[in-house]
Amino acid sequence: MDDLARTKAEREEIVRRFRGAVLFSKDFAVIQDVLAPEFVDHFAPPWDPPGRDGVAHRFGQAANALTTTKVEVLVSVCEGDFLAQAIELHFSHTGEFMGIPATGKKFAVGGSNTFRFDGNRIVEHWGVFDVAKIPDLLREAQGAAGGWASMWPDPAPSGTTRS
Repeated sequence: MDDLARTKAEREEIVRRFRGAVLFSKDFAVIQDVLAPEFVDHFAPPWDPPGRDGVAHRFGQAANALTTTKVEVLVSVCEGDFLAQAIELHFSHTGEFMGIPATGKKFAVGGSNTFRFDGNRIVEHWGVFDVAKIPDLLREAQGAAGGWASMWPDPAPSGTTRS
């Protein structure tokens, strides 16, 4: 295995270990091990604490509402200090989320993560996920309408045209 392939495999393993600990085992101690003290999360909402504390806060909140059932890495690319991955996260809704009581609904959210490494630690993260659809998916499980999906009209039935 050449150095580039080894570096990619090592970085993928660090990210896999991180996801496994926080998403499946709910072991947030890995945050201190994997994320550098100066870690910057460009995905973080402005109201969250910065850095590693914000990551622990977000994963802790999610763990109370969602049970991760699978993480699919669809594409993984490593270049220089960066590892970028397109992923799909699979969940069960097992606790209150955004005021919506547990529905038991299973759903998936697609997105991407980009990590910048310094040695074996992650120093920066960028993420894009389709989280806006989650409340609609959960309300749908309750038989409720509205939310994000209500911004667009239903598509025309098959065989009809819109004027």
